Amino acid sequence: MTKFMDYLMRKYLLLATIVLTGCTTSPQDCDLHAQDPSFITKLSCATSGGYRQQVDQKEQQVRLSQYENESAKQQLAYTQNRQQNVNQKLADEQARLNAVRSDLSQTLAQLKSSKIKSSERQKEIQQLQDLQRQSQHASGASEIAAIEKKVAEAKQKIKVLEEANTLR
Repeated sequence: MTKFMDYLMRKYLLLATIVLTGCTTSPQDCDLHAQDPSFITKLSCATSGGYRQQVDQKEQQVRLSQYENESAKQQLAYTQNRQQNVNQKLADEQARLNAVRSDLSQTLAQLKSSKIKSSERQKEIQQLQDLQRQSQHASGASEIAAIEKKVAEAKQKIKVLEEANTLR
């Protein structure tokens, strides 16, 4: 019977050692990709929940990465949308500037070819030429609007000059 008791004691001691070793294993020791973990380490990781904790941490990292990825995609879409809006605004302003330059050139050509011969005509020609130089450096909507306004005023003055010339 002592042999049997001795046998049971050894088994009990081995079981107690395994259980206690499982308690001393931390989740960091339970690396799923460890090169050569011992049987005791594997067993203690399995029984203590160390593997589960490692899996849970990895899953949490994946969820965090997915969230950050989604956030980055939204930021990229927002930035691309803003860039598209800026590009459209720039194209609209450029088209507007080209139109006002064309109108200005036509108005200047009309004034130069008119039969009006006065100092007022020369003054308007000079002002329109100055306005053409200004239009070469216009860069914003407010500058373009100011040039459009000056061209409209010049057209009015030319109309008045032409009417005054036909009355003579």
